[in-house]
Amino acid sequence: MIVTVHRISIPAMSTIGYGYGVDGEGNKVTFLGDHRAMRDIGREMQHTTSDDPIVVDLEDWQVTG
Repeated sequence: MIVTVHRISIPAMSTIGYGYGVDGEGNKVTFLGDHRAMRDIGREMQHTTSDDPIVVDLEDWQVTG
């Protein structure tokens, strides 16, 4: 599933990060990922503009809602 990421959250001392975004049809999507990969996505989000959003390809098991 292709998702445009809007927010990343990694709780303190957690090995899991939470992501929030929308799919190609405009549906809200919540997903999980390894904290290292999620941290990298968060860093990239700091350096992008709304014209160049971060897009990820998720596995089915990562999608929680």
